[in-house]
Amino acid sequence: MCHYLSLVANIGYNNIMNKNKIRSYTVFVIIMIMLMVLIAYEVSNSSFNFKGNILKQKQKVGMGYVRTGRVEFKAKDIFFLGDFTTNMDTYGRAGKFVRVEVRLKMSDVDLADELKDKNIVLRDAVIEELSLKSFSKVSTQKGKLALKAGIKKRLNGILADGDIEEVYFTKFIIQ
Repeated sequence: MCHYLSLVANIGYNNIMNKNKIRSYTVFVIIMIMLMVLIAYEVSNSSFNFKGNILKQKQKVGMGYVRTGRVEFKAKDIFFLGDFTTNMDTYGRAGKFVRVEVRLKMSDVDLADELKDKNIVLRDAVIEELSLKSFSKVSTQKGKLALKAGIKKRLNGILADGDIEEVYFTKFIIQ
């Protein structure tokens, strides 16, 4: 009988030890899973360049974040004219201004030399066209298209060897 009680006590003790081991293993596994999820989250949101893409740079804008990393389009027939900031026609009221980045699609790749040579005159023409427009005219899609057409017409009037086929705004801010 004593041996039986000893065996029952030993089985009860082993059962308790097994429950403690199971609890320990369960807690360990849960902690490891949480750690792996945290590491995976940090790696996916980091700025490391794992896949050869542009680093994720974040800039705070308003209530959220906007990615600022951009892929540059390297076409031989696209010419970067520059970044422009100018006052707009306000009819005598407090000033508004527009900030645009302009790229031009050329009819011929050789036109790039003429665009470089006449850069100052072309930039002046773009600024003049921008300053003639009012906020109400360029704040709509139709107004932006009219502005592009006006810039294209002015620039083609200056060029001798080729034509500008298209004007692209890669940045457009009105304040």
